[in-house]
Amino acid sequence: MGQNSQEVAYGFGQLGSAYTDIAQTIVPPVGKVIVAIQFLADNTPTVLTPEKLGDVTIRSAGPSFPEITGLTNTTALASTPTRNTKGYFMAALDDNAGSDINQVTLASLSAIDSIPGGIKVGSYVLLVNSDYQEDGNPAMVIDAQTPVPIYNGKITQGVRVVSVDSDDQITLDTAISPSSQSLIFLDEEHGAGGVISDGQVYPKGVVIYGRWTAFKPSASGVICYFGK
Repeated sequence: MGQNSQEVAYGFGQLGSAYTDIAQTIVPPVGKVIVAIQFLADNTPTVLTPEKLGDVTIRSAGPSFPEITGLTNTTALASTPTRNTKGYFMAALDDNAGSDINQVTLASLSAIDSIPGGIKVGSYVLLVNSDYQEDGNPAMVIDAQTPVPIYNGKITQGVRVVSVDSDDQITLDTAISPSSQSLIFLDEEHGAGGVISDGQVYPKGVVIYGRWTAFKPSASGVICYFGK
């Protein structure tokens, strides 16, 4: 009988694993990635590299996973996306665009052209504060004008792109009144939120899941499990 899940086909360890209790980088074998990390003691990793970074220059990069990075005091709008914190694109809005409008103007000219494939019709958007930083200080604040999307079910919600009008203008399906704010664009592979994980302590007994190409723990026990 066919199955969609690979959990039965190969559980943790059947494709290999690695253990270390020193600050040693772990790199998976060819054709495999680290799919889970089990912490046998409190641990503060210093390297955690996702298989695919959600870089805006790599539109097909796909989902991102927790990553160790040292970015602090970095405004999300001004930096190149490397995770899901900013969707597949984040753009400031022209403050002179007006109030209660469906057509909004991106402040940076030709911003849409800078995205491989462009901004997609049907993408959900979030209106957020432009000064939010990747270390969460200040944190992202989602304006109620663009509610957090509910994608499925009888009661769906969210604001979406209905047309791309020019290099710096798009039309939304709901009118908004931006005020020194930015739009985050979401698609099937890119969400929003989260902060840097540099210095994060993972407590004993925790297992995290993802797809990583390199991992370096602090000097305490961990097991990395490999998968395809």
